[in-house]
Amino acid sequence: MNQYDDRTKKVLHEVQKYYGSIPNTYYAAADAGVLPRLWALAGVTFKTGKAEHEDKRICAAVIAHTLGVQELLVAHLMILKKEMGWNRQQFEELLQENYPQRMNERQILVAQLAKSLAVNPINVDRNVLKNLEEYHGVTKEGIAELIALHGFVRYMATFVSVYDMAH
Repeated sequence: MNQYDDRTKKVLHEVQKYYGSIPNTYYAAADAGVLPRLWALAGVTFKTGKAEHEDKRICAAVIAHTLGVQELLVAHLMILKKEMGWNRQQFEELLQENYPQRMNERQILVAQLAKSLAVNPINVDRNVLKNLEEYHGVTKEGIAELIALHGFVRYMATFVSVYDMAH
């Protein structure tokens, strides 16, 4: 970690504190010199508090699974386990779209939104968005936060996929 400037080291320490380890995705961004700016952007786009924390972890896990980024998936499942009490069977049910009983209707819609975003953001199911907003009280800002989270996860997934192939 000594090869990084002080700002990058600080962000890597924050990432380690948040995840319990530093996923390779963050090292890839650090090596490219973009990690501090990316982390700052993340803070203002999907850490606004407009969407529920557990919903965001569900969203990130589904996106990572759909995109096939195992390390990112494991990181978000660890957060669901550590902070929300999820277990392995519940993870598997989530990823198989056979949603566990612990998930409420809003969380199921969030998982469906995440899957739709990961498959093709242009074809997002508008009924899911409408149901989240009208029947489950998710504000436009909350939906925007989930979409921003998708953008961040997709960016990191793309970056690390290319990085892993080059190194």
